[in-house]
Amino acid sequence: MKAHKKIGILGGVGPQATQFIYGKIIELSQTKYGAKNNSDYPEIVIESVPVPDFISDTSQIDRATNMLLTSTLSLTKAGATRICIASNTVHILQEKLQETTGVAFISMIELVTDKCVKRGYKKVGLLGTPVLIQSGLYNASLQRHGIELALPTDKEVEIADNIIRDVLAGKNSSDKKQAYIEAMNSIFDRGVQAIILGCTELPLAINYEALGDRTISSDEVLAEGIVDYYYGLEK
Repeated sequence: MKAHKKIGILGGVGPQATQFIYGKIIELSQTKYGAKNNSDYPEIVIESVPVPDFISDTSQIDRATNMLLTSTLSLTKAGATRICIASNTVHILQEKLQETTGVAFISMIELVTDKCVKRGYKKVGLLGTPVLIQSGLYNASLQRHGIELALPTDKEVEIADNIIRDVLAGKNSSDKKQAYIEAMNSIFDRGVQAIILGCTELPLAINYEALGDRTISSDEVLAEGIVDYYYGLEK
């Protein structure tokens, strides 16, 4: 570390995903940067914000936005040198949140796009919340790099949304996992090289180990982006 750095995380959307991302930050600090002692790990402030649901519709987005704006200011006052959002869907508000602070954001969307570029993907699929899919965030980011995006059907979005809600509620989802796997296989059948797990709950839904690089966990990509910033030369 060449300069004092502190990462502020806007989390709680949902809380399980925020916990998972923090665990990955610890793990990557150890495996990628050799952290062993307390002083080796990143300095992090997490605001777990219990925002009203806007993953399926945006009727409560104004209230959610006000809560997130308050938390962004809180992280700024806490001395964060970078802020990140531990939710794909909440990135639809990043530009508005950025207007309230001089602290730069680490974008999960950009990090995932960079991962696709580094792996040489030409066509990828996407699963995520209805609002994220409708936002076009990933499509715009990937298109800038010439990567084609295969969007899920309405039925596949519904299946993913049900899985996401079960993760949030701490349910097993055993009755829905087969439909979820079939939805993923259907997207693979469209010629994609990988599927972006574009909701931070989806990496917690099933074991993806057998798929290897055929899935991209937005949680893990964000965690790696955080440690790369913290231990890297960037000020």
